[in-house]
Amino acid sequence: MSLYDQLHSQLGYLTFPLLFCSLVTLALLLEKLVVLTAESLRTRKVNNDAPVLGGSSKPLLVARGINLLCHHGEEQRSLREEIAAIWLSAQRNKLSSGIRLLQVMALVTPLLGLLGTVLGLIQVFESLSDHRGPIEPSLLADGLGLAMHTTAVGLIIALPALAGAHGFQIWIDRIIYRVEHGMNQMNLFMDGVDMRKKND
Repeated sequence: MSLYDQLHSQLGYLTFPLLFCSLVTLALLLEKLVVLTAESLRTRKVNNDAPVLGGSSKPLLVARGINLLCHHGEEQRSLREEIAAIWLSAQRNKLSSGIRLLQVMALVTPLLGLLGTVLGLIQVFESLSDHRGPIEPSLLADGLGLAMHTTAVGLIIALPALAGAHGFQIWIDRIIYRVEHGMNQMNLFMDGVDMRKKND
């Protein structure tokens, strides 16, 4: 008996939808984990023409944001801030891709499990209605098994999807905050203000 057949014997008609949701969820979790880890660990040098921070090594997105500001160094500050806001929004959208789909998986899979529960109970009632004589536990086993298995599988898929969606969003917010802070600091450097001296 193949793995799919074994799953089908326990999950019934919901085998394919639940299997599909579990594979999509697993792929999204792995993809976001790899992408966000890479964004957190990779570094790049800030361009040498950048004030104060020129030539220093910074996290990849921070260095890219600072270099973008330096590229538009001749523009007025308000225009630089607008450019930075648009660029940060694009980076946030890029990092957040797939989060919404994880949230959908966290919402849909418990509902699939609930549907399996209802189908299992219908199966139980049909078995009872067709049966004459004393009721044996085996008459209830198939339907109740389907009900419990689909509910459990739905929740097993939903929990990591929900935790991943919220955890990755917090991670992305921290990355974007770090980039935003670096770009704001560079904007002040470009206007001749060095906050570090005041803090020291």
